[in-house]
Amino acid sequence: MLGNVVAAKRGKTTPAKGRRKKSIDEPTGNHKITDYFPVRRSSRKTTDQIKKETSLATEDAIITGSGEKDLKIIQIPTKGRGVVAARIFAKNEYVVEYKGELIDRVAAKKREEEYSQDSSVGCYMYYFDYKGKHYCVDATKESPYLGRLVNHSARKPNLKTKVIEIKSIPHLVLIAKRLIEVDEELLYDYGDRTRDAVENNPWLTES
Repeated sequence: MLGNVVAAKRGKTTPAKGRRKKSIDEPTGNHKITDYFPVRRSSRKTTDQIKKETSLATEDAIITGSGEKDLKIIQIPTKGRGVVAARIFAKNEYVVEYKGELIDRVAAKKREEEYSQDSSVGCYMYYFDYKGKHYCVDATKESPYLGRLVNHSARKPNLKTKVIEIKSIPHLVLIAKRLIEVDEELLYDYGDRTRDAVENNPWLTES
């Protein structure tokens, strides 16, 4: 709210009798106070504006793959390759996409059976449902994308999965569950507790 405005005196001249001295806070002709002093507008962003900007930034990171530069690969004696944060991530911030080939469940099951025939081939398949359809991201093929190398933790994951749709295509991404520090290993719960999965990968319930 604007404060009171006091007109500056011009020397010691006395106003003519019968006329009132004018102050600049009184409208003069077609002028008003806002012609002299601009209205202050709040620079604070609304919650909707912040959400929109965050959403656009996330979409850009998914499309460009820019999030990869904020991660690095390490070797872990008991696990093999793993991924750690190269910077601090805030809670609910986008971290990386689980990037691979998006296929339907029928094709995925066929590939999974083929992969099981070759012990030298690891299986990096993530099944998920979105808008009533069954999908799978097959990231088995070696690639420079680091989402596929994030390890599992059922007890203390610091990431969670989320589906983000861009141009009608669902993308499976990993979001920070809490504040993540620099050099902290990134972990999420793979979520597969089926009998076959646990028998072949008992660490699904132990990690």
